[in-house]
Amino acid sequence: MSLPAPTRRLALRALVASFLAAAALGPGAVMAAEAKADVALFLARLDVTAGTASEVRNVTPEKGANFQPAFTRDGKAVLFASDRSGSNNVYRHDLASGETTAVTDTKENLYSPTPLADGSGFSAIRVVNADPSYGVEMKEPAVWRYGWDGKPVAPAIPTLRVGYHAWIDDQRLALFLVDEVPERNAHKAVLFNRATGKTTLLTDKPGRSLGRTPDGRRATFVDQTDPAHWRICAMGEGDAKPQVLVETPLGPEGEKDPNRSQYFVWLPDGSMLMARGDLLLRWDGKPGNTFKPFTELPGLGGAIRNIAVSLDGSRLAFSVLLAAPKP
Repeated sequence: MSLPAPTRRLALRALVASFLAAAALGPGAVMAAEAKADVALFLARLDVTAGTASEVRNVTPEKGANFQPAFTRDGKAVLFASDRSGSNNVYRHDLASGETTAVTDTKENLYSPTPLADGSGFSAIRVVNADPSYGVEMKEPAVWRYGWDGKPVAPAIPTLRVGYHAWIDDQRLALFLVDEVPERNAHKAVLFNRATGKTTLLTDKPGRSLGRTPDGRRATFVDQTDPAHWRICAMGEGDAKPQVLVETPLGPEGEKDPNRSQYFVWLPDGSMLMARGDLLLRWDGKPGNTFKPFTELPGLGGAIRNIAVSLDGSRLAFSVLLAAPKP
């Protein structure tokens, strides 16, 4: 039986919002087949010179969504978001002991925990009043500072409808801003200056991954303006236009856009990692060069999504969207 058009639209929006909240794959990613898949967090040792990622292990073997890892600045632990409590909270996995502990305990949904450079705690996307279409905060500031005791300190910026964020320095953040009109899907990435309140448009066709250049001066982002050629770009305040760094790696023929590789992470040597399925790819950071196969990680059970690396480049953390079991 065919549902009326309004009912179909509401059902689709609910499905997308649920999946985005659970798997954190970003606005516009309609992946109904994966809506009930689990997301696992993996850790590995990284050796760029040898071209290896070893000691790969799943540190979240239980069912649920565990995603958006970020290393503490001392490299001793990984923060990540998980829905194991019934809402998304922030957890900490200690590398030495192998123990995972809850950092926050709230009924609100928290995403993208990011340790602050001053060591005082971390920032996170806080969702109290969720937009019914995308699951983002729609009434209050979205990016909050938290202490290591898990308590909210204050909004980091006044901006609403933030889906993702990345600190460039103490005053500037790259933000993925979610459109208010679901049918329009006019999301954008901007650079926001906390000191001046100035907003610089990075792109009006952004991907889900944000970062900063190794020199800490500019934001990096995926520009999807050309559907056939997604590019990782860099841009800072005062720049006339983005600088194209490298194209994202191509996937298999027929791969749908929501599944295309777009999560990147900079390495200390100025190179960059991305993933395609269970294959890690590396760009050496040199203009004109492209992503090349780095190492394959078979047996993960799904496709690599969010990627994080420790400041010294010795450890890797990544989330894996586990394939749903066959009926």
